[in-house]
Amino acid sequence: MALRDAFVNIAKNAAAGAAQKAVSSVADSLRSGLGGTSSSTASSPLQSNFAPSEVLLTYPEDVGTNVHQSSYILFARHSVSGAKVKVDRKGAPKVEDVMKVKGAGIGATVEKDDKATARAQKKSDDDFAAKQATKKGRGGAGPNGSSNSLILQRRNIQRTGTAIGLYMPPAVNVKYNMDYSEGEIGVMGEALYGLFKDYQAGASFESGANKAAGTIGSGLTKMGVGMIDTVLPGAKDLYAIDQGQIMTPRTEMMFRGTGRRSFSFSFTFIPKSANETAVVHEIIKQFKIGMSPSFRGGGAVWEMTIPDLFSIRYMHVNAENSYINKIGKCYLRSMDVNYGGDKFVTYNADDLGAPPQKTTISLDFQEIEIMDRSNVEDGY
Repeated sequence: MALRDAFVNIAKNAAAGAAQKAVSSVADSLRSGLGGTSSSTASSPLQSNFAPSEVLLTYPEDVGTNVHQSSYILFARHSVSGAKVKVDRKGAPKVEDVMKVKGAGIGATVEKDDKATARAQKKSDDDFAAKQATKKGRGGAGPNGSSNSLILQRRNIQRTGTAIGLYMPPAVNVKYNMDYSEGEIGVMGEALYGLFKDYQAGASFESGANKAAGTIGSGLTKMGVGMIDTVLPGAKDLYAIDQGQIMTPRTEMMFRGTGRRSFSFSFTFIPKSANETAVVHEIIKQFKIGMSPSFRGGGAVWEMTIPDLFSIRYMHVNAENSYINKIGKCYLRSMDVNYGGDKFVTYNADDLGAPPQKTTISLDFQEIEIMDRSNVEDGY
């Protein structure tokens, strides 16, 4: 019996050690992914050694460490501050002066080229800022943190201290939307374009004009009938009856652009402890705070701050899951909160009141960057 108990205790200690290592690994990964500092002394994701302003909220408590909760979604908030008037060069490398030769022969002198030096310094500043943005997770989806969004290009994005890790929903989806629509090709436009192409190919303008004359004449006739029809309804139909054919526009399917992606998530919270109840309450609060602006000013003029941006990452244990698409910076456009289920039930009351036994939230995010082929190749 003693021998069996000894083996049981060894197994328990080994399992506890493995769990401790896994939790520490997750905490380090979250900290690294959010730009925080790494530590191997964390006992749980909620008790990791973040700075006081760096809060990590997870639901369930064992998300990322439980074998059934190894996949999860990581949300981080980024505040949009006002752009700085003066460029902060702290830490940016100072380039050497660019020299130029003035004069020739014995009287030639070497002096500093102020314009060339300024251009070199600006390039150095921009390269340094792009690298810093990538390191701190503030950059865009392009190479070196570049972005086609003016908000991200201005580098006035600062990560806040609150991050949220939530369990993976049963399914996640992404829709890639390309904008195509029909474009009408007018007879006159087609004739003039043909004249231009013939001229490009080397034909004389006179021969091209003669070739297009018939088409242009027919086009003018049809345009005239169309204009008369707007004043005297039925003229186009009478013309069609007389000619034995109808006038129909020539259309082509045209690519118009790329739509921004949107992402929707739904989470159901049924806390199993007082600690999870407090965490769920704070998670909902942080999402609401992040999506809301603040009033500034007063009197006749009122201003609002820009709400926070969110970065979203699909995670597995302690690393990003590259099998699922990456997501660029997003705004939280809408949030629905539903307290209770078929019947409103609460846990025992505390200082704040009676916490609901079940809470469901629905989040609708809109990506601010337009993703092109290079972004898709990078996993977006």
